Amino acid sequence: MLRQLDFRYYHKDIKEWEVPITKLSYLISMFSTHDDIQLKVCKEEHTPSFSIPRDYPFRTKPYQYQLDGINYGLNHNNWLLLDEMGLGKTLQILYLSEVLKDKGELDHCLIICGVNSLKYNWLNEINKHSRYDAMILGTRYNKSGKSYIGSMKDRIDDLLKPIKEFFIITNIETLRDNKVIEALKKQVNKIDMIAIDEAHKAKSPTSIQGKNLLKITWPKRKIALTGTILLNSPLDAYVPLKWTENEKSNFTKFKQLYCEYGGFRGVQIVGYKNLDLLHEQIKINSLRRKKSEVLELPPKTYKLEYVEMNDTQARFYNDIKQGVIDELDKVKLNPAYAMSLSFRLRQATAYTGILSSTIMESAKLDRLEDLVEEIIAEGNKVVVFSSFKPTLREVERRLNKKNIHNVICDGDVKDSIINERKDQFNQDPNCKVLLGTWQKMGTGFTLTGANYLIFIDTPFTDGLFQQAADRIYRIGATKNVTIITLITKDTVDERVQDIIEGKAALSDFVVDGIINNEHAYDFINFLLQ
Repeated sequence: MLRQLDFRYYHKDIKEWEVPITKLSYLISMFSTHDDIQLKVCKEEHTPSFSIPRDYPFRTKPYQYQLDGINYGLNHNNWLLLDEMGLGKTLQILYLSEVLKDKGELDHCLIICGVNSLKYNWLNEINKHSRYDAMILGTRYNKSGKSYIGSMKDRIDDLLKPIKEFFIITNIETLRDNKVIEALKKQVNKIDMIAIDEAHKAKSPTSIQGKNLLKITWPKRKIALTGTILLNSPLDAYVPLKWTENEKSNFTKFKQLYCEYGGFRGVQIVGYKNLDLLHEQIKINSLRRKKSEVLELPPKTYKLEYVEMNDTQARFYNDIKQGVIDELDKVKLNPAYAMSLSFRLRQATAYTGILSSTIMESAKLDRLEDLVEEIIAEGNKVVVFSSFKPTLREVERRLNKKNIHNVICDGDVKDSIINERKDQFNQDPNCKVLLGTWQKMGTGFTLTGANYLIFIDTPFTDGLFQQAADRIYRIGATKNVTIITLITKDTVDERVQDIIEGKAALSDFVVDGIINNEHAYDFINFLLQ
């Protein structure tokens, strides 16, 4: 009878079955129809309660909820810190590590950044708030004394020799090299605690970095940090739960428990089930607080600004759209090609200069100029996000022409320079605008120097959209915050907005970042409607 249940796990070593406590009454009722059932409640072993020492010398005084987070970490070895974006998860981990270090429980703490550029953010936060020092794996210096991040071999070499700094920082991509895992296993530097920031970036157990992360099992303390553990799909929770030892089954069994299968040959995921169990599983193994519960933040307003293309841009957009339709009829779509077609439609609404060397039109950028001038005229600062670097370069050109001081942060700018520009934007009263791709700046950065944020175009998912929007809505925000999304009438923009607002079913492309061949046509046709 137990084997018929999809919510069960058998421990071979101790010959015991494990089922969610929420299903206990159901099981007892089921068994009682066949036999007399005796229920025995096992007494939980007492776990000592540890707390922060009185008058602990914090360099920066934490908020009360952050102190609660530190105390939670002192009493839990493997857990998830799921505080809403902007509540200072970084500070909680730094001070938890400090307290454990002072108690003699840690030699080193390893920070793994799910977003590469956050390495420098962590380094700066440690230098600012912690009494202990830090280093980024692979740091080297050129002849002029300027630092840079060396090769993978340099990072491995660092791990194979004694490191004097307490905090060790690297990015998730470092785990793609199997030699890094071998070097970590040798424990030349005893790493007793690992925290992975933006843990949802390592959500796939089939990727190289996901597989290698799950091989790191030896540290006593493992903490996964993310404000969006379920970015789109319940399957996103598997790796964080598994790595922190709060999930016992393999990925196949996890999917069987939470996924409904159907479609061709019954192997496609068509829906989800037992989500109440997943909710409970996450809840009992994590700490989660919302801004509205613990902070007095100013109001946040969302606005949609619709713009209309002029005749030139409209003809250009319709030509691109017809070209996409023609290609749908001529070629067999694969996932990469379907993605490129969808981006082509969005580029045509953002700035035609991305696709043409002769037509340079954009109703969005025309409106953006007006908005930026109005915002800074009232003494405010603004962040501008786009998906496309050429769009930002055109905005930069237009703002420079009007002598509006701005900084640009996209994938072409070195991470160390981005960190400098971020600080300049937040601290320099003359720097009025930060231009960035949401892919680069939409996670992990604090941009509370601004109280306006304008999306020229948005991510495909609400989770990524909210994460990017909250760059200006976090600790330190003092003014009312306004998030503006520019939408071009009668274009793909309106369809993407439908997806974000949940008015249309999410395709596999949106849910998992993957398009399978069966759904590629459906996804593009949906955008074309």
